[in-house]
Amino acid sequence: MSGHKYIMGGTTAKGYVNFYENLIEQLDHVLYIEGGHTSLISPLLKDVADQMKNQLNIDYIYNHIQRNELEGIVFTDLNAGIFDRSKMNIRRMKWPLIKESLLFCGEGYDKEGLIEKKQTLVDLEKKIEEVHTLAVQSFQEALAIHHEVEGVYGPYMNFEEADRETERLKEEIFEKNMLNKPSSVQHRYLGAATPEGPVDFIQNLTNEANRRIFMKGTSGSGKSTILRKIAREAQDRGFDVEVYHCGFDPSSLDMVNLPELGLSIFDATAPHEQEPSLLNDEILNLTEKFTTHTVSRKDQQKVSILKIDYRLKVDEATAYLKQVKQLQDEFEKIYQENTIPEFYNVAKEELMNWVDEKK
Repeated sequence: MSGHKYIMGGTTAKGYVNFYENLIEQLDHVLYIEGGHTSLISPLLKDVADQMKNQLNIDYIYNHIQRNELEGIVFTDLNAGIFDRSKMNIRRMKWPLIKESLLFCGEGYDKEGLIEKKQTLVDLEKKIEEVHTLAVQSFQEALAIHHEVEGVYGPYMNFEEADRETERLKEEIFEKNMLNKPSSVQHRYLGAATPEGPVDFIQNLTNEANRRIFMKGTSGSGKSTILRKIAREAQDRGFDVEVYHCGFDPSSLDMVNLPELGLSIFDATAPHEQEPSLLNDEILNLTEKFTTHTVSRKDQQKVSILKIDYRLKVDEATAYLKQVKQLQDEFEKIYQENTIPEFYNVAKEELMNWVDEKK
């Protein structure tokens, strides 16, 4: 059985932004794990997924700080999912018992052991918040520099031609096709900024596409705008859409998948640079198509300086995320040391029973 890998929440220039609300709305059955930490919840999710992967198609949702750990799994055949509720910013359940269930893991820890470490935990949590704020600030400064680069390239772009090319592309993709049903629109990230640098799942997310369009072009050449217009057209025509937001600036788009048309179109430039490797892959170079004249030497030099400043700010933010992970690991270790061993098997059995009930 197959499944996709993606990220639902990440540290961006706009703070921690997640799209879990959109996902929860589209599922029939949801189980939240509450009161536990990644060191307990991720192994539970991995064990459940391993036991069910030969029976069901499963999507894997990864944690952007602890990048090899899970914070959610979706059983696409059952339209059901299990999630670490702490990653969602959801305050209450809207549909308890009818749609949403809760597994509380807070009783799986030794209370006395945690009380002894309470001040350490409080101090670590405070430090995590402080360093995470610094990471966001660095990303904000990097985004401001990115906008400056876009401003330099802007006067060289023929946006009327870009609009014409977008219309041509829409006609080619959709032709006269309309589907007599509501469109399902799913919002996700194809990757994220992590303590080890940018990570993406583009190859995994596009491996079922019959046609992949690799968009190339400088900052401000219109990649996100084209993706947004294609997503809107697909929605208007009743096609299901997977919208993948930029892990740096979630208001920008990095990829659109149209499963019913077998199409993936995405930004194939850094920090998730990709090159064609399959027979039906193609490149859409926006700079070549829409540039009106050669960028002046003065502006090239300006962009080069700005890109150095941008890189420094991103590296600074990445270093802060690395500190966040180190602090989070210290925090998690205390809870790991105070986990009641027997509780793990009890929690796992409850999760498996919940899945079996939905089959």
